[in-house]
Amino acid sequence: MAVGRNPGGLRPTDCGLLQHNLQIYISISEHQMRTYLKYQHPGVQFAVFIGLAVAMFLINGFIMLSFFREVVLALNSSTSNISEQALRQFKWAQFLSAIITFIIPSLVYAYLSDERPPQYLGLKRNVNLIVLFIVIFLLIAAQPFALYLGQLNQQVNFGQMQGELQKSEAFYEKAMNNFVRMNSLGDLMVNLFIVGLLPAFAEELFFRGSLQTILERWTRTPWVAILLSSCTFALLHGTVFKFLGILTLGIVLGTLFQITRNLWYNIFFHFLNNVLALLTTYYASRNAMLKKFSQDDFKISALTAVISLVITIGLFVWIRKRSPYQPLTVKSSSNAHFDIE
Repeated sequence: MAVGRNPGGLRPTDCGLLQHNLQIYISISEHQMRTYLKYQHPGVQFAVFIGLAVAMFLINGFIMLSFFREVVLALNSSTSNISEQALRQFKWAQFLSAIITFIIPSLVYAYLSDERPPQYLGLKRNVNLIVLFIVIFLLIAAQPFALYLGQLNQQVNFGQMQGELQKSEAFYEKAMNNFVRMNSLGDLMVNLFIVGLLPAFAEELFFRGSLQTILERWTRTPWVAILLSSCTFALLHGTVFKFLGILTLGIVLGTLFQITRNLWYNIFFHFLNNVLALLTTYYASRNAMLKKFSQDDFKISALTAVISLVITIGLFVWIRKRSPYQPLTVKSSSNAHFDIE
């Protein structure tokens, strides 16, 4: 055997070339593994996302039953008064629940779908401050119409199920009243994060950034995707007598995301809505009007609801003109794509 030749007959340059090609192959394989979902049929994307959501829901249920069972039972009890210590534990449970149930499935799905998961979910870097400011007025404008539909919803009779549904609603109200109970400014600050900011971020990531986007790719019809994701959003709030009001706000949020493709506007809107409810509850004992609002003890006229709807639509038109249109790109395994107008 000649001196200077390796046993396999490969020169050093050949070994270097093979190593370089192997690194390229590994890099391409990792990239395809991370982004394969966006090249799959939207039905497959939907199945994977729902699978992740169900898995995280079951894990969250196991954690709640294993570590917070007594607290959850006390919170929903019709006879016992929940202690401050139990209330703090339940807030920790809600903190974990929001992360496990909504944030993790959304992030895992986005990680499997695109090399830039945050942008894929709509968490864009650019935010128009004028649009952000108009979102405040959008929230105020949409409230009367949502409240009016909520009033109509409360008048619905569900027949033989009415008694059970009312009992369930009473438990829901008691749980919420216990959960948002605030005796100090410190309690308000904690609730602004756990009840205000965290659900706004987690739910928008799940319902608009993930679910609505998948449904829009699948149906190729934005309003169908908005309606379906908003119905799911309202149903998971667990209150049939406030379903229409929550559904209306869900549709407003879905429309806002559809015309801006920027989830930060949704999170801001959702957070402000939660803050409004918390501040109303916190100051209810000091103001008669706020007490009526906190107890839903007021009436919205049909005329007020119509005006609210007209102003809301006008604000959407204005926001649409201020936001550069970004059609939703749908990719397939053949690397072809089309835009949903």
